[in-house]
This record gives sequence, C-alpha cells and structure tokens, in this order.
Amino acid sequence: MLLLFTTLLLFILLSRIIENFTKIPSTLSLIAISFLILDLFPNAVELTDEKFDDIMYLMLPVILLPDILNISISELKKHYKEIIYLALIAVIISITTATLISPYLLQEYQFTVGMLIALFTMLMATDAISVNNIMSKFHLPIKLKIYAESESLFNDVTALIIFYFIAIPMISGESLTLASINLSLVKVLFLSLFIGVFVAYIGYFIIQVLRNSFDQLLVIYLVVVVSFSISEHLEVAGILSIVTSVLTFKYLVQKELKKGKRHPLSLQEHDLESSFVKFAKNVPTLTKRDFKEYKKEAEFIGIFANAIVFTIVADIIDISSLLNYSKEILIVFLLTTIIRYSVISAMVFKLELPSKWARALTYSGAKGALAIIMVHSLPDTFIYKEMFTAIVIGNVLLSTFIYTLLLMLHINRYKNEYKNEIKEDENSTLSLKKIVDIMKTDHVSGAYKESFIKDIIEKEIARVKRYKIDFSCIIINITAYKDSLELEQKLGEIITKRIRENDYFGKFDDGKYIIATPGISLSGAMILAEKLETIISLETTHDSYTTVSFGITQVALNDTYETVLEKLKNAVIKAKDTRTPGRIEIEI
Repeated sequence: MLLLFTTLLLFILLSRIIENFTKIPSTLSLIAISFLILDLFPNAVELTDEKFDDIMYLMLPVILLPDILNISISELKKHYKEIIYLALIAVIISITTATLISPYLLQEYQFTVGMLIALFTMLMATDAISVNNIMSKFHLPIKLKIYAESESLFNDVTALIIFYFIAIPMISGESLTLASINLSLVKVLFLSLFIGVFVAYIGYFIIQVLRNSFDQLLVIYLVVVVSFSISEHLEVAGILSIVTSVLTFKYLVQKELKKGKRHPLSLQEHDLESSFVKFAKNVPTLTKRDFKEYKKEAEFIGIFANAIVFTIVADIIDISSLLNYSKEILIVFLLTTIIRYSVISAMVFKLELPSKWARALTYSGAKGALAIIMVHSLPDTFIYKEMFTAIVIGNVLLSTFIYTLLLMLHINRYKNEYKNEIKEDENSTLSLKKIVDIMKTDHVSGAYKESFIKDIIEKEIARVKRYKIDFSCIIINITAYKDSLELEQKLGEIITKRIRENDYFGKFDDGKYIIATPGISLSGAMILAEKLETIISLETTHDSYTTVSFGITQVALNDTYETVLEKLKNAVIKAKDTRTPGRIEIEI
C-alpha cells in the first residue's frame, strides 16, 4: 500500500512537471506515464473490474466536488436553455441518430435496439472529470467554458438514467412500455433531487454550529458522499444527487452571507431557556473565516483523486483487445464525433455564436471513467460485452488524446480571436460601469457604493478563477476628526485621477475605501499604493487628528469576496498598529 501511494505521488508530480513545461494537460501525461510504468511493471497495480468500479464510486464525489463548487448559480440560470439542450436534448438526439445509423456501418453484427442504445449512451455523454481538467488549462471566453463544464456535469445524469433504466432492461429482455419508462424517469428524478436537497439542508444546519474551516470542509464532503451513497443504494441517479446537494448547499450559504453575520444575544439579558432559543437562531452560518480554505483544500484532494482514477484507467487497458476491435473502435469514434459536431453546430447556428465554438465544444467532449463503469455494469451473459468494453475504452483513450490535442491546436490557431472575445467581455463590463456610475457612486468621494463594488469584485474573482490572471485590491482607512468631508472629497479626486480606466474605486459604509485593480499583481498594487501615499501626503493636510492606513492583498484562486475583505482588513489593522500619529502606513 505504501508503494502504491508513493507511486501515485510520483505520477502526479511527473505529470504536473510535464504540464508546466509543455502546457499539455496533466490528464494526458498521467495516463501515458501510468500506462508506460505499468507496462514495464505489470504487477505494480493489480485491479479487477469490481475493484475498479469500487474505487471509481469512491473517487467520483471527491473529484466532482471542486468542479461543482466553482459553478456559478447565476450563470446556470442565465444559460439554462443552452445547458438543457446540451445535457438532455442533444444527448437523446445523438443516441437516437447513432442507433439508426450504426447498423449500416456494422452490418456483420446482430445488434438489437437495446444494445445500440446502451453502447451510444455510454459514449455520447462527456465525462466531467476529464472535461473540467482539460478546459481549466485554456484561456477561453467564460460562456464557452460554462457550456462545456455544465454539459459535462449534467449530461452524465441523462446518460445514466437512459442506460440503467432503459438500455439495461431492454438488453435483459424486460418488457418496457412508455408508461413504465415515464414512471421510472419520474421516480429517478424526484428521488435524486429530493435526496440532494434534503442532505444539503441537513449539512447546512450542522455547519451553523461549526467554527473551524476544516470541520466545515468535512461537512461539505459528508453532504456529497451521503447524498451519493443514498442515491446509489436506492438505485437512482447518484451524480444528480451530488450536483443537487452541492448547488443547494452553496445557494443556502451564499444566501446567508448576503444577510451578513449576526451576533448572539447575551445569556445575561434573558432567562436561560429563551436565551438559548434566541442564541440558536442567531448563530452565524459561517465562521469568521467564511470558508476561506475549503475550496483550496477540495481542489488539492480532487487532484490526488483524479490521479488515482487515471492511473487505474491505464491499468485496465488491454492492448490486444483494442487491436482486435480497432475497426469498430474507429467507426464508432468517427460516428460519435460527427454526430456531436452536428448537434452542437445546430445550437451555435441558432444562437448566432462564433462558428469556431462548435469545434471547441466538440473537442471538449472527452469520455472518461464513468463510461467504463457503465460498460462494466453490462450483464456477464451479454454476448458482446468484450467488444463493447474494447469500444468504450478505445473511445475513452481516443477522445482524451485526440480531442485534447485538436483543442490545443484549435485554440492556438484562433488565440487572437479568443483574446478579442475575452476583451469584448471586459469591455461590456466597462460599459456597464459607465452606465451605473451616476446611480451607484458616493456623492462626496465619487466612489462606488458598497453593494456595487462587492458585485464588481465577485465578478473579477470569477475571472481570476477562469483565466488565472492577476487581481489585487487596496483598502484605505481614514480617521479624521475635523473637515472629514473635505478630506474624503480630496481623496476621491486624487484616486480617480491616478487609477486606470478598468480599475474600480469603492467605499464601504464604515468609511473605508477600496481600489480593485484587475490584471495587477501584488507588486503593482504596492507601487500604486506608494504613489497614492506620496500624493496624499503632499496634497492633504495631516496632523495628529488624521491618520490614513493602506492594506494590500492579491486575490488567490481559492479566494472569495469575504476572504479578500478579511485579508484586507487584517492588513489595514496591521498598518494602524505600526503607524505613528500623523503618518501614512502601508501593509500587506
């Protein structure tokens, strides 16, 4: 076991080193390294199909959690029609089309309708693990990434329902009617959604009494694992329960954050019983850190789990079987690729999106370990199980390597156009900024009011996570006992003249000011703060009654608005503690 653990760590390290030097996603190099090592040392990892499925069921919730956490609920609402098309309608159309065409391409086999539905159900749905791992490595428009990542999560649900509740019964010879199919689908959807929501609410209530970020992380994982386990035990859609539970939990937490933290009442003010009830009602949903670390920790755990998955995928590859069915693998791969491109192109044409998006979304359609789990679920008595296993594994490998390489070439070819599209998104944000300037600014300083600057910073944090760009913030605390309005007005004039057009200047209700600087690193923000410090010293009157303190931070990938604000406030407190009266201090 220790050897296996060490081997996995080495595989992860090597794949990430290759990714840093070549920009090739670690998914590809991880499979290649694992396959090479296991070919040289075949006894290093020995897995049966049953063990593979058990490990996959164990890893799925762990791997999917960070991906679902990064999904924007507002973006899902905004693009729900496109997501429904990609995750539901396109999958059904694709399976139906492939089922009708394939008998003419594979005439030597006596496939039934149920067999073909099973085969193409496994291959039409993209794999969330692979897609999110690959798409996160490229700089693409936010909407394009939302389509790919949301599709990969939700079309798995469609595929699993069709596979287990339609295809498998048809293969087993069970009689199905439209009424029985509808009843099964309603049962699966209702139970899966109910389980996800129910478990999320339980987790939400439990987390209200926790104050440690690690305890909160454990609750989040329990929510995911418990909802998945219950759904699998009841033989409904476990992945749908995972998605539902995390999105519900995230919605409840964000809703509570918007209300702001509440302070419990003192036990001395009322009798013990009434105070306890009021205390329970007023316990803050989040701790002081407000989940500062849970996303980062979830991503680290997900990386390790992902490595386990792709290592064991390499272990179950049977080259002789793949070569034996190479013709069938290629036919199915080409057929599914053409169908996928066709159904995506229809949406792109309808929405008048750039035509190149159809290719990008097609190349983001990598299959993964979930398809292998489904093929292992075929009955042992199924006559074509060996062939279907080879076709599925072959298509997983071809889609992972060929699609990813084509996507890299595609992005490199159109990188300038994609950059322009990203800039257009930024310009639209700037246009919005100009429109609401008058309505959303403080009349004294000209700074954006707290509610609006919060929305701006949250959107910029989302861009940091999408594009891996720099983003820093500067907080300014002023304490003035005379002529405070004049000082605020002068400060606003100084700042608005010295910041860039795409920087943002905001004010909090407690008299603190913030400068958001998209695209600027910590060192750049420090230079700006020092420049402002010098100008403020020269152009404003300073005495023992007036103090100005600066706090600076750079936004990390795991940060939220609340954690950024906390780091800024800690920095400005540190600056206030180190300053002398009448001086300006800057702290990070």
